[in-house]
Amino acid sequence: MEINSVEYRDFWLRKLQGNLTPEERSGETYTSSNSNAVPTLVADKFFEKMKKIAPMLSEITLMQVAGNLKFVAEGTRNAASKHTENVDGSIADDTTVYVTLGGFEFMKLIKISRTAKLMSIDAFEGWMIDMLAGDIARAIDNYIINDGTNGIAALTWTSNVNQIVATNYAYGDVVSLISLMPAAYDAEAKFLTNKKTLYTQIATIVDSTGNPIFVPDTISGIGGRLMGYPVVVDDYVETTASSLYLGKWTDVVGNLSEGIHVDADESAGFNSNSIVYRGIAVFDSKPAKGDAIVRLVTTTA
Repeated sequence: MEINSVEYRDFWLRKLQGNLTPEERSGETYTSSNSNAVPTLVADKFFEKMKKIAPMLSEITLMQVAGNLKFVAEGTRNAASKHTENVDGSIADDTTVYVTLGGFEFMKLIKISRTAKLMSIDAFEGWMIDMLAGDIARAIDNYIINDGTNGIAALTWTSNVNQIVATNYAYGDVVSLISLMPAAYDAEAKFLTNKKTLYTQIATIVDSTGNPIFVPDTISGIGGRLMGYPVVVDDYVETTASSLYLGKWTDVVGNLSEGIHVDADESAGFNSNSIVYRGIAVFDSKPAKGDAIVRLVTTTA
């Protein structure tokens, strides 16, 4: 069976449920290249679910390259100069930035009653995608933002260079934050904050003429624009500190070097008449450069 076929998808799901016939178990037929590969039809749904649950996966530069990845990003760029005819020019001192990504395992274990065998294939697939892809995506989303080594929050922060320190959220502080963002990044820059901070503090701020600085997106129901910039809402942004970022998020590079792989173990749940499912994905991410990200720090929750 081909990995992208409906037949292989059904066979793979029934195998996880433990619903193969004795004949099928004794002569299991898989793809020739991978004896237990996740079907393409299921892998695509896993990935779609992850991007819905983890907002930052849709914002960063996301690669899907097996193994470690060395990514070349733009570093310092110098402007062109006026040239005098017939005079030798000089090579610009431009630089490149290399981002090396490894791979960290993100794992989720779920125990479910053997009544999972009684689910239809479609219902079982939906349950598995919601439980495994959803929870793994949340862990990856948190890693992108808050990891102590590679996360956005782990960048080096300097007051009035790439950080504004304030006691409270106020119009002047947001304006000062915007002033720290280089104009070259404005076209792609977006705010990043959590929902609580956005709607309890930022949404109530007005400018000098009394107009709200945040305009909600009435169509999608979440996010909107803050001082003209789109707002990404992500609950993994810290609530008590570093709650408002402004950045060109495509300068954060991530690599999903191995999509979600699923295994089932009936022996682990023998005493409880259950089946244990394990989902694992391999991922790493890192900001390629820090000058495209600024933040407003406040200790007000």
